[in-house]
Amino acid sequence: MPSTAPIRLSDLAGAIRSALDDRFGGQTWWVLAEVANHRYYPQKDHHYFDLVEKGAHGLVAKCGAVAWAEGNRRIRSFERLTGKSFGNDILVLVAVSVEYHVVYGLKLTLHDIDARYTLGQLEEQRQKTLERLLREVPEDVWKEGDRYVTTNSRLTLPSVIQRIAVVASEHSAGYEDFQHSLSMHQQGYAFYLEPYFTAVQGTDNAEALAGRLYEIRLSGIPYHAVVIIRGGGAQTDLLLFDEYAIARAVAGMPFPVITGIGHLRNETLTDLMAHTATKTPTECAEYIIAHNLRFEMAALSLGREIALRAQRLLAARNRDLHTLPLRLVQLAQQAVRLPAEQLEAQRRKVPLLVRRQLQGSHQELAHARVVMSLGPTRILERSREKFRHGRRQLLATIPPWLAGRQAALAQADTIRRMAAPEAVLRRGYALLRQAGRIVTDASRLQPGATLDIDMHDARLTTTIQTNTPQNGSSNDIRKGL
Repeated sequence: MPSTAPIRLSDLAGAIRSALDDRFGGQTWWVLAEVANHRYYPQKDHHYFDLVEKGAHGLVAKCGAVAWAEGNRRIRSFERLTGKSFGNDILVLVAVSVEYHVVYGLKLTLHDIDARYTLGQLEEQRQKTLERLLREVPEDVWKEGDRYVTTNSRLTLPSVIQRIAVVASEHSAGYEDFQHSLSMHQQGYAFYLEPYFTAVQGTDNAEALAGRLYEIRLSGIPYHAVVIIRGGGAQTDLLLFDEYAIARAVAGMPFPVITGIGHLRNETLTDLMAHTATKTPTECAEYIIAHNLRFEMAALSLGREIALRAQRLLAARNRDLHTLPLRLVQLAQQAVRLPAEQLEAQRRKVPLLVRRQLQGSHQELAHARVVMSLGPTRILERSREKFRHGRRQLLATIPPWLAGRQAALAQADTIRRMAAPEAVLRRGYALLRQAGRIVTDASRLQPGATLDIDMHDARLTTTIQTNTPQNGSSNDIRKGL
């Protein structure tokens, strides 16, 4: 039997409510927590959710919460400012009051939410993702001054965009708007769309969306462009496009990526990594049409220029044609007169040429008689003497030449042995490698990166603590020798 008289449950619940009202009544508390089990009822415009705190080993604290009219207005303002839907797995700073109902139990009522805190958290995560991209895929993402540059942004758009891979949600309003804008434009261009459907909302779908991008890359189809569009969903749910997996896939895409993910103010990491960012699916379609129109106008302008130049050329040739008969008469007269003058000049030259030829023949005969009078014996003797002289000179030249070549070979071998990588490492030098590649430029090395150091007798592994530029001055390695 109990030692005290029993009381009704309602009396105990009332006592608990009175105690909580005495301690927490009329006060609000700013609480830092994560949202979980969120449910929104549009008919009542009420939010029901849990505020939880997680530690290294799991859940640390949990309390149910609700947002009524005042809290709902604050939540809508929060969504407009942050560009993010109020929902599960976001870290928030909220002002709450503590209330206890004898039937429904303990609840926290949301009165205010600090958008600045969540914006700071989102921006911090965004910066961490950018740093990870620079660190892990420097071949596809790098900085030029304060501007981020990607392999995709450096691609050149084809003159005409027709074959397009479209990443979108099937049956979404955004995909329908994009198709409608391309099919109903006045210019009548033909487009060939290849859809790659996937979910385009919710951070849990990042890997699936990135996977569709890799499918496009491996398809073997030479697309003119890849379009990522989103529409028909909540305008505030853009965090998916700040995910690392999608940003990395877009940065290294071999086809120009054009985005139109339905936002008006914010620039997502997907936009930053892409070749061109537009605001909506319709604007994306208008951009492609305008690009093709520029090519058409340039082609038409070139055609007009060709026609104008052809007209000028024909006019010039027509003038030449009218003057051609007179010119032909002049040329014919010159052609008749010129051979007669040339014939007379040749007639005067013939006697002179004959006399010069005869004189030359007499001189050659006289020389031949002198040479033959010397006799074959004297000619042979002179030839033998020249041969003996040449042989002596050759024998005298070979030994010094061989000695010089041997000395040069010995010197080259010495230089080769001194310049060999093993010899260089023995003199105290070392090779730096990152991921198996020799490092030649320290500007891309970040603190925390792991390096292998090859010495002549061992390989060391180290981690970069700091990276201090030399401010344009070169290292004087002789100071340590």
